[in-house]
Amino acid sequence: MRDNRRKEIAAYIARRQSVTMQELCETFHVSMNTIRADVAFLEEAGTVEKVYGGVRAIMQQEIPLFTKRAQLHTDAKLSIARGAVELIEDGDTLFVDAGTTTMHLLDLLPPEKHLTVVTGNLYIISQAYKKPNIDVIVLPGSLNRRTNSVSDVSTLEFLGRYHFIKAMMATTGLSANGKLNVSSYLDYEIKRLAVQQSEQRFLLCDSGKFDATGLMSYASLADMTCLITDSSCPPELRALCQRSGTELRIVK
Repeated sequence: MRDNRRKEIAAYIARRQSVTMQELCETFHVSMNTIRADVAFLEEAGTVEKVYGGVRAIMQQEIPLFTKRAQLHTDAKLSIARGAVELIEDGDTLFVDAGTTTMHLLDLLPPEKHLTVVTGNLYIISQAYKKPNIDVIVLPGSLNRRTNSVSDVSTLEFLGRYHFIKAMMATTGLSANGKLNVSSYLDYEIKRLAVQQSEQRFLLCDSGKFDATGLMSYASLADMTCLITDSSCPPELRALCQRSGTELRIVK
């Protein structure tokens, strides 16, 4: 109950940008002490910050436009996607995350593999249209140009109905302590739910994202079944996978 309330408070503040503490008390029908504790938790998570008389949303961390990010480390991303495709089996039900590495999965998928794909990734959706061996379920939502995907609060309710054999996950960065970073609260919620709903979870992440911090973390490396990365994988990342109990696949 408390966790759900805090999610609702964070979403409410994000919509309004700034609110008073009294407004939060009245809206969520809780005491001032409870609201202070909730706001302190959200402030610690990096979602909001206190201002005089109230609280305001922290603006999303700026990340490069999708088209610009898609042009970075392209060889590594294609190799990682190819390595992920090798792990996909005929008949799998997949969640495919938004991202500049996950977007290549269907381009590399052999036609003899038949899949059901659930995604808001617009490039994946456009490629699935051309492939009769792919059944695609499109997540509802509004266009997010930053991630070339669709997402909004309705995405969460829809996504919660599904169970996945495999999830192909992305991240804006993998911190040195094994946290998988994300740059917005809504992305955090979608990724976290997809991880929860999946039997096996694969992180597709090029080595250039290692030791990078972010606004929030939606999971830890220990939550992943396997990390697929490129041949520039540093020794620290290898050691982190070993400590986390996560399989490491290095592709060339």
